[in-house]
Amino acid sequence: MKRPARRLTLALFVLWTSASGASAYTGATCLAADNESRAACVAMIGAVRELMVDGNSSDPACARVGRDDMALTDGVIDWIKSRPDRHGDDLANLIREALLSIDPCTQRSLIPEMPTGDPIDTD
Repeated sequence: MKRPARRLTLALFVLWTSASGASAYTGATCLAADNESRAACVAMIGAVRELMVDGNSSDPACARVGRDDMALTDGVIDWIKSRPDRHGDDLANLIREALLSIDPCTQRSLIPEMPTGDPIDTD
């Protein structure tokens, strides 16, 4: 699959999971013991990471070859575990924050920070 098509597919996955009300994924998804939640967590980390990685980076440290994706996934899960007060927050936002703090190869511009306040409230 070509990179733009893959990014579109992943973006749609992230949007769908973020917008699906009652079944929305939260940080607790990554901490659950069942295999289905664990798989959803790992898939979401992969999707968000793919959207945030700069494919045009000339930094050799960011080359996909030789990178340990599971170590980065475990790092994101550890980051979420270390913030128990945030376990109820939206999973895509938590993953974005974790990647920005632990992986220098991510880009802030591809997934803008989601507003947490009321967009109508101007006070």
